[in-house]
Amino acid sequence: MTNFSKPVVVIDNGSFNLKAGFACDNHPVCIFRNTVGRPKYLQGTYGKTPYEVYVGDAAVQRIDDLDLNYPVYRGKIVHWDNMERVWHHVFYRELKAAPEDRAVLLSCAPTTTMKDKVKCCEIFFESLNSPGLCVKPQSVLSLFGSGCATGMSVDLGHDITGINPVYEGGSIEYANMETNMSAHHLSEYIKESLLQKDLNLAADIDKVVEELRTKYVYVTKNCAVTRQQYMKTYKLPSGEEVDVSEEVFMAGELYFQPELVLNKKVNCLSLPDAILTSSLKCDSDLQPELFDAIVVHGGMTVPGLCKRLSLELKLLLNRPVNIIESSEAYGVAWMGGAVFAGSRESQRVWVTQKQFEEHGERIVRNRF
Repeated sequence: MTNFSKPVVVIDNGSFNLKAGFACDNHPVCIFRNTVGRPKYLQGTYGKTPYEVYVGDAAVQRIDDLDLNYPVYRGKIVHWDNMERVWHHVFYRELKAAPEDRAVLLSCAPTTTMKDKVKCCEIFFESLNSPGLCVKPQSVLSLFGSGCATGMSVDLGHDITGINPVYEGGSIEYANMETNMSAHHLSEYIKESLLQKDLNLAADIDKVVEELRTKYVYVTKNCAVTRQQYMKTYKLPSGEEVDVSEEVFMAGELYFQPELVLNKKVNCLSLPDAILTSSLKCDSDLQPELFDAIVVHGGMTVPGLCKRLSLELKLLLNRPVNIIESSEAYGVAWMGGAVFAGSRESQRVWVTQKQFEEHGERIVRNRF
């Protein structure tokens, strides 16, 4: 049994945003862009001269002067030195907590390899000196965060949309699916469409695209909407009002009809088809339970998406489904981590610093 004296730190490592806080809280303490920035003038000659490193939103604000690196790509950690710097920033700048006092529950992508989990242990135990670590897939945590142990996790991320079935708190990895259509593609579609309109956007284009995707994109229950319902205008930074009806309507449809919107053959699955395919890979006795809890989460959830998904799945499956959506979809996996870290079941799956020193990789394979 493992008992830590202070509340556990829960870190949800996203490709776009990182969320961190304490297991005793209902909400993350901090949410910031998962990025590290170094001055452009160094041009790769790092280490020769002293320089300031910026993490998170502070780096994004100085985007013109910095080279930005994103340590997590498609849910996988691709730059370990920068990831370590981000975790260091979480403890010392954001949470104001000493890592040697706090065990950590870390979320990972469902496809994370054992090698990467061992690497996480090395960083937390050897560099940050944490007393304990637990690595858990985001798909499993999102179900815990919604009060379920069996169901399907539908993670709408920045650069990946993942469908992951979970049975009694365990991820069914062989049935994982990706749609190859994510929020990044929605942004690209809006950007291309705006560039064709020949608007005077210049340096503001990325900011405009981001605002349209986060605040204007929506999904309707039925594609057959009247022109009146469909009209949307947007005020550009210059003060000019433009019609963005097509951009924000079609961007939402990319999740459901990618080939129709892009008007070409693409290597993408619609969201309902990906969920159906994933469920068909699972045991037929298990499928009804999976459809009773389809948890839609992630920072890129679009208004109206869950209602449309429910309708389309009912038509495909010829049976009712239960879609669980949250008003705080961005934080469902983090909240699940906070719930799990405080539960009795979690006691068996922690790796302590002492155990890692004694058994190394073997204990990691055993526990995670």
